[in-house]
Amino acid sequence: MSAVAINQLARPRSTRYECEVCGKAAVLKCSECPTYYCTQEHFDVDWRGIRSLIAQDIVVLRERPKMIGSEEEREKCVADLMRIRRELLDLCTETAQKFLVQGKYDLAVPGALQSLKFAIEVFGSEASELVPSYLLLAEANLGLRRLKIAEEFLSLANWNILKHPQAGSSMMSNLQRNFGRLYAAQQRYNEALQAFATDIYYSSLEFGPDSFRSAPAYYHMGRVFQRHQKSERASCFFEKVMGIYMNFLDAWLSEGNEDASSDIAPVEVEEAIENVKHINEYRGEKRGEEEHLDNLSSETAEARHTLGLLLAYSGDVSTGRELVCQALNAYEAVMGVDNLKTLACQKHVDLLDKRGLSLPPEVA
Repeated sequence: MSAVAINQLARPRSTRYECEVCGKAAVLKCSECPTYYCTQEHFDVDWRGIRSLIAQDIVVLRERPKMIGSEEEREKCVADLMRIRRELLDLCTETAQKFLVQGKYDLAVPGALQSLKFAIEVFGSEASELVPSYLLLAEANLGLRRLKIAEEFLSLANWNILKHPQAGSSMMSNLQRNFGRLYAAQQRYNEALQAFATDIYYSSLEFGPDSFRSAPAYYHMGRVFQRHQKSERASCFFEKVMGIYMNFLDAWLSEGNEDASSDIAPVEVEEAIENVKHINEYRGEKRGEEEHLDNLSSETAEARHTLGLLLAYSGDVSTGRELVCQALNAYEAVMGVDNLKTLACQKHVDLLDKRGLSLPPEVA
């Protein structure tokens, strides 16, 4: 797959080719897929971000519709094309979310843009189903420090929700979470805290205050306090996050609770892994700044314990078990073999061995 120059002499009159990434006038086209680009860089980003996964379907969707056959056959063809669009909408959304969690914001943009296009084709330009795509684009542009563009997408999402009062608490939670990220990037910390507090409220309404899906809201509020150099408050929120994850993982791993919260998507688990990694790094930095090394070592062990179970849950079972065993050794050295955290960690090692490191079918 490569980009080739557009033959301007073969271009139909009044036809304007636009870049798939930025909307500017295109000078290149994909050699095998009917898509156009303004630069080689945008072709590369689009191909790596989403196009490699959907190129064949785009060919089908953009070819000239056949007008032959019975009305029933034509209706079936339209229904098949709509089904493809819905499937691609889910794929583009999931792919963009994955890149966002990995911090690859430039690669998240093509999938988010394509998800918005499919959402408009499936639901219409005023539907509330466009909000998730707006939020993906806002988050990607926040990561790229394009704050003005991010604010525009957040405004579109906010306006859409205002026009659809039936929008659920989950959608409001995501909106406020991204507004909080925007305000934090703009160093408007009081407004960021207010947005994250509202995020916690709506997330708690939808999933419960101690749900796996509510943990990121506490995490982001902790990040704001961390930037404010208010370490005690940041540590309290990070401790809440770790407690939520550990309770979820303990329920999953314990006998008779194999289906606990089985609707958690792999991308959500990946986000949790990144959150725990940051908390672990933060606690490691504190170890060099404060004198209470025993307490900080126990916190680091807790982070490794949680991260190990998350990795086991997500499929990286060998690394996960290794981290849990490291946490067990740290607990024993710092807190003793009879400490409750040590015993809980030992139980998790035993359960992993007993179950043969089995994984949830949704993740495996």
